[in-house]
Amino acid sequence: MPEPTVGFFDLGMDSLMAVELRNRLNRAFAGEYTAPNTLVFDYPDIATLARHLVGELGEVGSAPVPQAEPELESRPTVQIEEDGIAIVGMACRFPGAPDIAAFWRQLEAGVDAVTDGRGDSGSWSELAEDLPTEYAAYRQGGFVEGIELFDSRFFRIAPIEARLMDPRQRMLLETSWQAIEDAGMDPEQLRGSRTGLYAGISASEYRDLMTGGDYGVSYLGTAGSMTVGRVSFALGLEGPTMPVELNCASSLIAVHYAVAALRQGEVDMALVGGVHTVLSPHITREMAELGMLSASGRCRAFDAAADGFVRGEGCGVVVLKRLSKAEDDGDRIWGVIRGSAVNQNGASAGPTVPNGPAQERVIEEALARASVVPAEVDYLEAHGAGSGFGDPIEVQAAAAVYGKGREADRPLLIGSVKTNIGHLEPAAGVASLIKTVLAMKRGVIPKNLHFEEPSPHLDWDQLPVQVVSAMTEWPRHDGRPRRAGVSAFGISGTNSHVVVEGYPADSDGGMQLPAGSARPVAVALPEPLVDLPLVEEEIRTRRTRLLPLSGKADGALRELAECYLSWLDERDGERDTETMLADMAWTAGVGRSHFDYRAGVVFCDAASLRDGLKMIADKRLERVAATKVAFAFTGEGSEWVGMGQALYESEPVVRTVLDRCDAVLREERGASLLDAMFGRAEGALDDPAWTQPALYALECALAALWASVGIRPGAVVGQGVGELAAAQAAGVFGLEEGLRLAAAWGAGEPVEGSAVAPPTLALVSGVTGRVMEEGDALDEAYWQRQARESVAFDRCVETLAELDVQVVVEIGPDAVLGPMVASAWPESADGDGVPAVLSSLRRDSQGDDSFVAAVAAAYEAGLAVSFAGLFAGETRSRISLPSYPFQRRRHWIEARPVSTSGR
Repeated sequence: MPEPTVGFFDLGMDSLMAVELRNRLNRAFAGEYTAPNTLVFDYPDIATLARHLVGELGEVGSAPVPQAEPELESRPTVQIEEDGIAIVGMACRFPGAPDIAAFWRQLEAGVDAVTDGRGDSGSWSELAEDLPTEYAAYRQGGFVEGIELFDSRFFRIAPIEARLMDPRQRMLLETSWQAIEDAGMDPEQLRGSRTGLYAGISASEYRDLMTGGDYGVSYLGTAGSMTVGRVSFALGLEGPTMPVELNCASSLIAVHYAVAALRQGEVDMALVGGVHTVLSPHITREMAELGMLSASGRCRAFDAAADGFVRGEGCGVVVLKRLSKAEDDGDRIWGVIRGSAVNQNGASAGPTVPNGPAQERVIEEALARASVVPAEVDYLEAHGAGSGFGDPIEVQAAAAVYGKGREADRPLLIGSVKTNIGHLEPAAGVASLIKTVLAMKRGVIPKNLHFEEPSPHLDWDQLPVQVVSAMTEWPRHDGRPRRAGVSAFGISGTNSHVVVEGYPADSDGGMQLPAGSARPVAVALPEPLVDLPLVEEEIRTRRTRLLPLSGKADGALRELAECYLSWLDERDGERDTETMLADMAWTAGVGRSHFDYRAGVVFCDAASLRDGLKMIADKRLERVAATKVAFAFTGEGSEWVGMGQALYESEPVVRTVLDRCDAVLREERGASLLDAMFGRAEGALDDPAWTQPALYALECALAALWASVGIRPGAVVGQGVGELAAAQAAGVFGLEEGLRLAAAWGAGEPVEGSAVAPPTLALVSGVTGRVMEEGDALDEAYWQRQARESVAFDRCVETLAELDVQVVVEIGPDAVLGPMVASAWPESADGDGVPAVLSSLRRDSQGDDSFVAAVAAAYEAGLAVSFAGLFAGETRSRISLPSYPFQRRRHWIEARPVSTSGR
């Protein structure tokens, strides 16, 4: 008599014998018990089957039953309330779908992306065409277009190194960058952060192509650890970096690891994904010989004609954060992971044979962690690899768990993305997750392709399960979000399951694309003014916006402009265009990296935005990297009635500074500075007693406004009263002390007061034309002398040139200094031209146009702009925008010949 723990298949059982055993049990226990079609896979030996029958029937008769092995500690059933994990960004590069939008269009249209060989580099086709005739169908695959192409320049990788890099590394690099951008984050800001990277991978097939060539084996180019390590290195991530190699379950297990790390506080954010390439016909041939691949060249999940899977390649990446943190940060939230679990088949029918009870347990554990009851899950994105016996086992297990408490008219809907793009192996799980989240957000479930006749190995009428055979509206519910399960099972017996939930809770509202929750933008005052009370009253909506675009090459910048034009076309007819365009400018400013090739598009509506984007194609684009800035403060003669009023009404920083100056003079003079500036006190601005303090106050406000957008000077210079504002910017005295000096100066009163601190930056004297040195007196005598005499401004300009100033920002109510700077700037031996002169205000401009245009010019000159300052006091949301258009070039090795006589 055989040992009861020896597997049935090890004892010689075949599929016919398995059917006979099931039938005999059904006859023996008719009316009391019905054996599942997957009986011998679920209970793979005599002892396990006996325990199952005893549990179902109780002891029957006196036949001896093998003693059960000791029970392991029961699995926890306590439902722990845990913070959900938000999916805040997604990106993909799948067969026939270079990005998320294209992937959804493909799913929506029911497109089968499997093709007969490659249409790009020919590497696969050339290698595969020598395969024996009987393997012809296995040339079919879900192939990524342009897999041999990569933007090595973007990631600062030499072409010779890029050629030896596995295309998995390249795809994961580019797709990770795009996922971060999709999250509305600047990837450069992640350097030094506690961000983890978890990615499903498998053995390198590129390495197989290298072997035997003249290149040797590039370990660093093909090692799995380097595939993920390369990304963390490029992005400067300092959290755990983990390759996960567990076959077809790899990327979903990577999600599980990342979720655990986030909940334990090990990381603040995680990039999670999977990547796979199909490059070696040898591996495909081995899979075919093992009976894993479809001879028909199609993945027919759950169908009677299912005969295996089709290999696919691609890359998918999601960005994860704790839900509470994502909400606090105003992130775009695609969906929420509520629970996840991973387990192993253990001693099943075979190391590669699926095990139904183990699959049931992993689903139950994920549901318990999610605090979700099975009947409240609407859809299962199944592993569904098109296996004639694996699919029925999976469906049976899912029905056993998700069927509990389920109403008859609400079956569990199931489908598999493998019918669209093939089996991406280690990247299959993340592809399933991305498909599910997209379907949840769109409110419709894509059709499961190639499903014509249900598998005969299941009694479908008795199962609370329905295959999605046509595009189906997501079931509607009152009071709860959409929910789905996602499964991925590895060939070595590792099982993973994730429970996903829609966001927000009222997802039935039909939201098409996620937008971050609206968040107020803080008002940033420079250090000397931080104690001023901020204006609390509502500001006027800004009229003019700035869209910053940049690239690491001029071609990328031009292409990005085209992408934004297409983006606008897709959103033509949006109801709230003004808000959409403001959120666009906000996201592009704070949620993108800014490179050396730049263009700033100033616009006030969609039409002017389109015009500006079209002009980029005709604009001369040069690499820029200006760093040293000087502020030049104008003097008398530039003032005009109404100067600064538009900025006062729309910019909290300007209003805060001017209100404080107004309050000081109201107290000391009994009259309003603002009335004089804005024409409410007729003729007042013609009186130097008001002109001088008005210019000083406005220029201090403008300097603070520039600081709020990140532009701070390395040197300052001023004409007349402008030197007082320059001294205030240099930290010589405070806002109010300088205001009193300007007021006394204008009224012809004695100038009383002295410097309270030495300059903190280069202050060019209007008296000497030189930089004030340590020990130079900035006392009452200096300011009295400055009021009586000043050197020609030309000498000050020469000093700015000696300081290597590259950009001059004119601080004043009108553009008057540009010609003076141009005429006085000395010619240099190296041919450097006159620096750009940016005017903060122009008398003939409307509203805030001139300031925004000046910021755009500063950006195009290469200065580091803090774009949040252009939205201070507003409430803005992150939205979906075009991602960086990589400028890919071919980086590939010449594949070695394939021998048709063996491997």
